[in-house]
Amino acid sequence: MNKQIKFVILILLIFFTTLTILSAQHKFYVNLNDRSDDLFKVTLIPGKLTDQNNIYQFAATAPGTYQIMNIGRYVRSFKAYDKNENEIPTKQLSVNQWEISDPTVTTKIVYTIAETFDTQLDKDPVYPMCGSSLEDDHVLINGQTVFGYFHGMQKYPIEIKLNYPTDWTIGTALTQNNDGYYTAPDYDYVVDSPILIGNLTKASAKIEETTVDIFTYSKTGLITSDNILMICEDVLNAAGQFTKGLPVDRYVFLFHFENFSAGAWEHNYSSIYVYKEDPLSEELAESLRSTAAHEFFHVVTPLQIHSELVENFNYEQPVMSQHLWFYEGITEWASDIMQMRDYLITLDDYLQQVKQKLSINDNFNKDLSLTELGINCVNLQDQYFNIYNKGSVIGTLLDLRLLELSNGTKGLRELIVQLAKKYGAKKAFSEKDFFNEISQMTYPEISDFINRYIAGTETLPVKEYFNKIGIDYTEIVGYDSSKISLGFGVGFKDNKFILTNVDPSNEGVLQSGDFIYKVNGEEVTLQNAQQAFGSVSKLKVGEKFRFSIMRNGEEKEVELTAKPRLIKHQFKIMDNPTKEQLALREAWMKNLLGYDGDIEGKQ
Repeated sequence: MNKQIKFVILILLIFFTTLTILSAQHKFYVNLNDRSDDLFKVTLIPGKLTDQNNIYQFAATAPGTYQIMNIGRYVRSFKAYDKNENEIPTKQLSVNQWEISDPTVTTKIVYTIAETFDTQLDKDPVYPMCGSSLEDDHVLINGQTVFGYFHGMQKYPIEIKLNYPTDWTIGTALTQNNDGYYTAPDYDYVVDSPILIGNLTKASAKIEETTVDIFTYSKTGLITSDNILMICEDVLNAAGQFTKGLPVDRYVFLFHFENFSAGAWEHNYSSIYVYKEDPLSEELAESLRSTAAHEFFHVVTPLQIHSELVENFNYEQPVMSQHLWFYEGITEWASDIMQMRDYLITLDDYLQQVKQKLSINDNFNKDLSLTELGINCVNLQDQYFNIYNKGSVIGTLLDLRLLELSNGTKGLRELIVQLAKKYGAKKAFSEKDFFNEISQMTYPEISDFINRYIAGTETLPVKEYFNKIGIDYTEIVGYDSSKISLGFGVGFKDNKFILTNVDPSNEGVLQSGDFIYKVNGEEVTLQNAQQAFGSVSKLKVGEKFRFSIMRNGEEKEVELTAKPRLIKHQFKIMDNPTKEQLALREAWMKNLLGYDGDIEGKQ
């Protein structure tokens, strides 16, 4: 046999081997017509398994959640069968792993798994926007809460058949094939594509060249997708202007309005929002608009710009990224400044947002760097929220520094567009080299900025940097007796509210780390927290309020007095700025349209 024929045979063998692997679909069947017992009934018909695929894995966590989930805790039954319907022995090895004694003859897996909304756990509850719900009129599925994968097969194609009432509507970024299966190239894509099904409304719009679909579940029909579109369309257009085109052909918003608010979870091609169903007040509309702006911008970070830790996420033993400041903090910065640059909010509005973030930052650990918070975010849940506050202020300051060094020709927005063009959805940056790369793409001085304020814990140079654009900043102004200060911050850890950064005036009574479980005699939960703490914030100076706290396993009731609020973080536009300050402010307040850095490669 000559070399040419051998080569052709080799190529054919590789082709057919690859074709066999890629066609080895795992088919999931989920019966949503049977919604009894708050259990998802799942049947899995796997592709051909080998001895190396003997472990079935449920997720310990998922990208973008920064929390331990341990989904195996929700599994109620797990069985394997051969082609003759004989049961094959299985064994639970750990909280998230089931071992199949003979995977080579396994043709079917059947398991039940509880929804997370109505399953109470004492530790590490799943955030509702990352969870699952199974009700008479709707179903919510975040992929990792219902589906798992075999070891060695995380990257194998998956098909999902959902059986549900014929009058229901389904919202998801997944696409359906001619056989009625929702398809995904791998497990990661399933986790990245939440599903909302039920009595939903739908609205659509075209943003740049991207189709945006909105699906809404509202318990009593109080809020519709048309309402959401009216609220959010301007900010979505602002995002398109900010990035000079969006990197996706289609994006899906999923809104869930019922009896409590929890927030939102971003994905590459969709996002899911869990809010309490209330009349659409201006306050609720602004919350929805701001949150949607943040989540929508994640189509750039981390879809287009991410490290290998995001690209190859470890669901079994996750390793978190030091660049959480970029994925979440810079996204939060972008969601605010894009609105100012598209005239949706004023300069005063933007400065008020920076003030608010600085005020929240005051309640967190000053000796914790943003990179350390990223790496250890799972174990620092009481500090995690600051990534949206200090991280966003870092974005503002980095933007100003870049504009100063470039004489107003290139800011953080232009760097982001350049990074997105360089990498894109299918190419990851180096986790350890990203800081050096940013410096090389910009200026050597940016390395100093990173070392001092992102990797380091030096006091943020707010006054110095805002002075560059003719805006004066004062950290401490005085006291306002018409408003109160509680004298502590509130975090969330182990399904409980925790005190952070207790003011010295309260240290004799409270300690950082105390758990709060009652406010004025009423037990505080995730569902009623806003109302409970809101009632305290409405007190007048000198009025009393009570907390029931838990410290070292002991219950203690304390009485506190509302104190006058310290006025901090005041911004004031200078009356007589220099020409240089005005020029830099003008560059800061607009997208630099002359910059040639369009995002390419739609997904």
